[in-house]
Amino acid sequence: MAAAVSRAVLALALLAVVALAGCGGDEAGGDGGADLAVPWVDPAGEPPYIGSLAVNPADSTLYLSTNTGLFRVPEGDGEPEKLTGELTTPDGKGQISEALVTRFTGPDELLASGHPAAGQALPPVLGLVRSEDAGRTWTPVSQLGQADFHTLDLSEDKVVAALFGQAQVLVSSDEGRSWETKTAPMPLVDLAVDPADANRWIGTSERGIFVTTDGGQTWRQRDPTPNVRIDWPEGGDVHRIDPGGPLKTSSDGGETWDDAGDTGGEPQALLVEGETVYVALFDGTVKVSQDGGSTFTDRLTGG
Repeated sequence: MAAAVSRAVLALALLAVVALAGCGGDEAGGDGGADLAVPWVDPAGEPPYIGSLAVNPADSTLYLSTNTGLFRVPEGDGEPEKLTGELTTPDGKGQISEALVTRFTGPDELLASGHPAAGQALPPVLGLVRSEDAGRTWTPVSQLGQADFHTLDLSEDKVVAALFGQAQVLVSSDEGRSWETKTAPMPLVDLAVDPADANRWIGTSERGIFVTTDGGQTWRQRDPTPNVRIDWPEGGDVHRIDPGGPLKTSSDGGETWDDAGDTGGEPQALLVEGETVYVALFDGTVKVSQDGGSTFTDRLTGG
């Protein structure tokens, strides 16, 4: 019992640091952060932030989006390769790829939201941007300078995106050019949309897990666990990873959950591709499972 309590206390403490480091958290200085010295998440002692994991259908390469940039993760023992993407807008150009949330829509085709690199002549929030060359160059789609999407998901012909720090989810039926606003129970930590039903969503928050079956018109709380990361792969079960590292799956859209495995570390991002499960941890480690989450090995370590 004491070990379980200690683990929960540690998880909550780590989550508090992560919250300071997330989108809009530039005020958190290096003196107040965790000194991890991991170059892809920790440039100068700042709290680490891992926005998303994504796999390029063109070559199955893993991409890691962090507060220091967007990285390609090579096979083997090589360190991640940083991609410095350039965004071209009607008012000028600048580098992005820092604190992004990314989602591949096809081979080398990315949607993203987030922030520019420091010192760039770009708005502080990028709205929705698109790349057709795996993150090297970008063009704006909509909401440039207006929206900071904290999650992006796709289902049928819709893009579903939750705003950072606001109890709002925006839905687009024209590839992100225009949006309809839906109200969430509270600001969402993560959001997964049923690949077969664009009106069925599972949202996670500081107060637990909520489900909507009518595209955000109404919500029901299904679980009190806070700050869960979640993913709903096409043709598969919903996966979630809770504070502290336990992985669970649901075959009924989030109504009930089964234990699947454990990463043994504090998670920040989750991606499921078939039977392959990727989890990015607070310290910059990326773990991978080839058996649906039953067992994990290190794909990338921060050492």
